[in-house]
Amino acid sequence: MAIDGSRAAPPTDPPDFGTREFPAALVNVTNRCNLKCTHCFVYRDANPNASVDKMNDATMLHQLEVLRDRHGIKSMLFMGGEPMVRHRLVLAAMSLFEDPSIVTNGTYGIPSVPGCLVTVSLDGPPEENDAIRGQGVFDRVEQAIRGRDRGDGTIVMLQMAITKENSPGIERFVDVVADWPVDGVACTFYVPRKGERSDLAWDTNQERDEVVERVMALKEAYPDLVRANVATLRLMKSDQCGDHIDDRCALKAMLPLYVGDGGVFERTFCCYGNDVDCNRCGAYAVFNAARHRRQGSTPGPTTPLRD
Repeated sequence: MAIDGSRAAPPTDPPDFGTREFPAALVNVTNRCNLKCTHCFVYRDANPNASVDKMNDATMLHQLEVLRDRHGIKSMLFMGGEPMVRHRLVLAAMSLFEDPSIVTNGTYGIPSVPGCLVTVSLDGPPEENDAIRGQGVFDRVEQAIRGRDRGDGTIVMLQMAITKENSPGIERFVDVVADWPVDGVACTFYVPRKGERSDLAWDTNQERDEVVERVMALKEAYPDLVRANVATLRLMKSDQCGDHIDDRCALKAMLPLYVGDGGVFERTFCCYGNDVDCNRCGAYAVFNAARHRRQGSTPGPTTPLRD
């Protein structure tokens, strides 16, 4: 019997993604979510998101184990949808990997996973966040974070996905959460679709420069709270960012696993999906990995959110 209580046929093997090694991967364990965030990349038309939990728990656990062994996966990031919708599956699957982590919206509480990273998404101070994530979400997340057992060893980070629309609230967001019992605040920037012109996306990287500089200033003002590296942020500026959007992209080096039609794992172009505009990429992890390459060092699996 599966974790979810269903009686299922013997689990099938995953698709053939070749023989390449992928030290890091991510899996969208469900396409269900209790929120409808306006900037979410999972539900873009070009991405495999129509299937809703058509892969049962036993099959997903089996396929993740096979893929781990086939591709040498050490680090697995559990995402959704909202992964805590299938919390028992996630907690069981985490035991398969050396370095598992979770990205959650925090409305189901903060999972206790000692020694592991839990990234909680918030996108600005209360009014700005709730305009994106839903009325009352900010307060629910604050209650969950303040009510957790901070002594359990779970590493809890907040992360703001900065868009053109919510960028005015960056400073106030950091100020509001400065006394929360978290291990830091991370920022990443919106990754648009090809040809996208919207309130979310900067039309050019030059337009984004001013916001990158403001995050650099926040790092200086809150050096222990804001988990960003100034050298990485400099690489995101328009005069340098184009030099680091290449085949060595850290996200292309990951194995992104979406559940597509028929309940079968599908690999997307990168973790942001199949229709991304790489020239306007704002993913902090991409540029942080580029910085480490310059320095001759290797970022750890949770480094993109922690340095």
